[in-house]
This record gives sequence, C-alpha cells and structure tokens, in this order.
Amino acid sequence: MPKLILFGSSDLSVAVLDELEQLEMLPLAIVTQPDRPRGRSGRLAATPVKEWALERDIRVLDNQAEEAEQFFQDLSALKADVFLTAAYGEYLPQKVLDLPASGALNVHPSLLPKYRGASPVQTAIIAGETISGVTLMLMAAKMDGGPILAQREVIIPEDITAGEMMDVMADESRYLIRTALPQYLAGELTPQEQDENEATYSRTFTREDGRVDFSKSAQEIHNLIRGLTPWPGAFSYLDGRRVKLINSRLTSETPECEDLPPGSVFCREERFFVVCGEGVLELLDIQFASKAQISCASCAHNFREGYRFESFPQKD
Repeated sequence: MPKLILFGSSDLSVAVLDELEQLEMLPLAIVTQPDRPRGRSGRLAATPVKEWALERDIRVLDNQAEEAEQFFQDLSALKADVFLTAAYGEYLPQKVLDLPASGALNVHPSLLPKYRGASPVQTAIIAGETISGVTLMLMAAKMDGGPILAQREVIIPEDITAGEMMDVMADESRYLIRTALPQYLAGELTPQEQDENEATYSRTFTREDGRVDFSKSAQEIHNLIRGLTPWPGAFSYLDGRRVKLINSRLTSETPECEDLPPGSVFCREERFFVVCGEGVLELLDIQFASKAQISCASCAHNFREGYRFESFPQKD
C-alpha cells in the first residue's frame, strides 16, 4: 500500500478518511488546522480530522504549531508516496507539493474549473446552480488550478441547504476516492488540463454577507438563505429585532393587497410569507436573536398586516 498523508480539517475530510480506512489505505500521518475556540464557552476544540486520527493513534501534524522549515523537514522525513488534501483550508507551497513521489492530489467539491476557492458549495447554491459535483485533481501552485483526474456530477435540489449539500458532497467524495484513487495509483488515469477561460471563483463568506435585501427576487433570497445555512446565516430585522432566516421555500401565494412593499409580511393558515421585489417567499424556520429556533407555523399568528422585514434596524 502507498504511504499517504492526508491534509484536511472538516467533516468532508473525515468522510474521505473513512473511505481510505475501508480501502485499507490508512494515512501514516494527517495534517490539520490547529485547535480553535468553539461555542460560547470558547474552549479549544480539535478539528474532526484530528479527533479521527487520535482515535486510531495516527500521527497529527499542525503546520501552524511549528516553524515553516521544521514542518517541511518533518513532512520530508515521512517520505510519503502521495499527499491527499480534502477541505484542508490552508495553502500548500510548491516545495511541499513536490515532496511525494506520486504527487499531491485534492478532492474539491465542485466541477472544476467552476468555483475554485474556499466556498464552492455555498457559492453554487447562492448562484442558483442545479448541477455541481466533486473533482479529484493534481495540485498545482495556482489555487485549484491543477489537472483534473476524475469528476462526479451531482444534482443540487431546489430546497437543499449548504450544510445538507456538504453531506452529499462528502458521500460523493468517498465514491470518487474509492473508484479513482486506486486507478490513479495504478497509472490508469490521464490528467486533463483545466480550461482557464471557464474558471470561476468562490470566496470566504462573512456574517455581513447574510444581510437580506427583500427588494431582490424571492428566488435570489431563497438561494441566499440556503446557501448561507448553517453558517454564517441569512438575517433581517422584524419589528426592530434581528431574525435569522433558516429555512424557506418558493411559493405561488400572493398577498390580498397588491401594493405591499418588499419585506411586508402576510400570514395565511399558519403559514408565514414575505413579499419580495419579485415574487413571494415562504419562511419555514426562523430564530430571533438570543432565542431558540422556531417554526414559522408556531409564530405566524403573532404577525399580521403592517409588519415588515428591514435590512437594517429602524432608528428611533
């Protein structure tokens, strides 16, 4: 079996590790991001990948805990045949990529060259894509720009959130590792260069990206809500209170009054609707600041004509 080092930090990385274990290709070491504060307590917590590795007594390397040169020397000493990255979240310099004899590979949750970068799944959903996929590629100095080894296409359902879609991508990544990685190691795959003219990019999202503007269409807002769920979350203000918009769906319902401005709320049979710049959006689950998540069916009776979502809290 080849000597493999995995670079990863997320649940998708763990899915890839689970598949490697099934293939009896356990990595001789893993590299992951450092422990970071989690939750309201602020306690340091390890990445899911580190927890997985420690349970199996696999060596863990943290490139931020060592000097860059020492980290490089530690990697060199392991004499790995192949590096595999999956949702690692850190840049690898060319001299690191050049270490393994059989190359450095990456599992990326998009159909490259579309949506290179940090948040391909979120970006695809926000853009209204209905098709995406996973790619196994050779790594290069340019971010996600290396030659493609294999791809697997997947459908993005209309109401799926980014969190749910990442679970799908994790399963598809496992399939790609199971089928394509042994082929690559056997020399049976021919790398295909990416078309740079088709390249698009994704970026890291911030909390501010979740601010909802109801003058936009219902479709755009629906895509934003599901693309930013569970993090950083879409939000607006209702009656001066910040509200996280967690689940929504498109609807053909219309208000009785045709002149309601965007953001206006109307409720019907315990269903909660918001007028948009184009169309109407039904909200299914929301969360007021410092409160628990609730279904809109349980609170629709509290909001009648005159209530309106605003992008910013109204000033007295």
